[in-house]
Parts: sequence; C-alpha cells; structure tokens
Amino acid sequence: MNAQRLQVLLVDDEEPVLVTTAAVLSEDFSVHTARDAGAALRMLAHQHFDVVCTDFHMPGKNGIELLREATVLHPHLAGVLVTGYREYLDRKDQQQAQTLFYLVLKPYQPQDLISMIRRAAEASRLKREMNLITSGLAERKRGAR
Repeated sequence: MNAQRLQVLLVDDEEPVLVTTAAVLSEDFSVHTARDAGAALRMLAHQHFDVVCTDFHMPGKNGIELLREATVLHPHLAGVLVTGYREYLDRKDQQQAQTLFYLVLKPYQPQDLISMIRRAAEASRLKREMNLITSGLAERKRGAR
C-alpha cells in the first residue's frame, strides 16, 4: 500500500450522501468535500487532488460540467461521475464523456466506488508519467539539433 494516501475531492449537493460517502471513502483515501461545482472548482484552484468524484445531478453546474472544467484546470486529474440517471448513457456525447471520466451507476456497492477511484487515479498517474516521458524525449530531441 502507498505511504501517501490518494487525495479525493467528493462533490454532492445532498448532505447525508456526502457525509456517508466521505466516511466510507476516508478509510482508503484522504477525502475533502464540496456541496457544489463552484465550491469544488475553488478548492481545485488552491489544492492538489488525484481524483474528483462527483454526483451527476446537482443544482447549477452538473457533474459533467464540473469534470470538464476541472480537467481544463488540471489535465491529468482523474474524474469519477456517479449517477442514478441511466438515461445519461443514451446521450450522443457518451463516447466523448468516457474519455473524460469513469462512470459509476447508482445503486452501487461501496467497494465498487473505491475500486473505480483507484482505477481512475492509476490512469491519471500513468498519463502524468507518459507526459513526463514524452516531454523529456522532445526536450532531448531539441537539444540534439
């Protein structure tokens, strides 16, 4: 197990869900919470997170809009979208959305959410490492000229 715990930003407008989910996740991760997309984006501006785990349906910006903005701010940030809205899966932008985040459908088992957060964080870590490798190769190529 890693000595450093993954930093997870959990976003949900329903207080009981937020508190319960944070308690479950805090056994495995360092969890910070926000009640809406605006608060989450303010936290993202000042603090590092490995994963943003957000509910889809919230007042104001929904979870997809939050994840899109968050990944613009932090391109290697991993996103997990939790939704009970199965009809979302029928939308035209499903394929594009799948490149932005991982999807967890309600109802889910806590272990399923924990596993998805770990998978998302690992994918994010690999993206960061690949970016470092490719930028290092580009730098060496420029230096060799």
